[in-house]
Amino acid sequence: MFDSFKDAIRRDIEEFVATGSMQQAKALSSQTKQHFNHNQYPLYFNGALDSRIVLIHLNPRHDNTYNDTYTGELKHKTFEDYFAHHEYLGRQFYGRTSKRDHKSPFDHKQIRFLKPFGVIDFVEEKSSEDRFTNLERVLDHKLQLELIPYSSETFLTKAFTAEVVKPHLERILDVICACPRDYVLFCGSVFDDIFHDSIVGRWTFELTKKDGQSTRNKARFSTLRFSHGGDTIYAGLAHSFAQQGLPMEDYGRKCKEHYPKTSDCLH
Repeated sequence: MFDSFKDAIRRDIEEFVATGSMQQAKALSSQTKQHFNHNQYPLYFNGALDSRIVLIHLNPRHDNTYNDTYTGELKHKTFEDYFAHHEYLGRQFYGRTSKRDHKSPFDHKQIRFLKPFGVIDFVEEKSSEDRFTNLERVLDHKLQLELIPYSSETFLTKAFTAEVVKPHLERILDVICACPRDYVLFCGSVFDDIFHDSIVGRWTFELTKKDGQSTRNKARFSTLRFSHGGDTIYAGLAHSFAQQGLPMEDYGRKCKEHYPKTSDCLH
C-alpha cells in the first residue's frame, strides 16, 4: 500500500549511508538555485502511515551545511532502522523506557491544536505520566509528512514552480490516498504561495484567549482541492499554525469547523 513511498525513502537512505550524500537533494538545489542539505539525513515522515489525521509541513529546518559528504555518526545504517525510528519517534522521546529528557514546546503545541479534532486518543492530563502519554501519542498516532524531505536554513518559494513541486506533491498525495483519512492539514502560510491555485475557500476569524478576550489579529484557514489519480482530494490549509502566541486549541476548533465535509478520497 505504501510501497512507492518506502522505495523513495529507501533510495535516499541507502545512497546516504553508502556515500554520505544524496543526488536528489543536489538536483533540487540546482533546480531551484537555493541550498538544500544533501549531506544530512532526510525527513520524509514521522508517525503512523495509516493514521486518520495527516499534517504536512514544508521541510525540515537545519543550518545549511556545505561539506561534500556527511561527517557525523551514522545513527541509522539501514532503511529499516531509519523507518522504525521515525515510525515510533514518540515512544523513543516520551515512552516509559525513554530518558524523557527531550523538551519540545512544539509537541505541546501540537497537542493543543489536535485535541478538538477528536482523532488521536489523548487522555485527560491529571499527572506527569498522562502528559508523557499524550506527547508520545501526538507523534506516533498521527502522520506527519514533509513536502520537501531535505533540510535547509531558509526556503524561497518563488523557485518552486508547479513543475518543481509536482513530484513531491504526488508523493504525499499517494500516501494520503493509500488509506482512509478524516483530516489532511497543510501547516503554515507558506503553502498559500505554493498552492495558491488550489485554494477553493478562505476564512478569517478571531480566536479566544484563556482570559476570554479576543485575539488582536485574526487567524486564517483555507480549503484546498487537488486532483490525483482520478480522485478529487480536499484538504485544509492552516495558515496561522506557525504564528507565535496563538490560542492553539481554539484555532484547532475553528479549523475543524471550516474543514471540508466531503471528499472523494478521504472518506
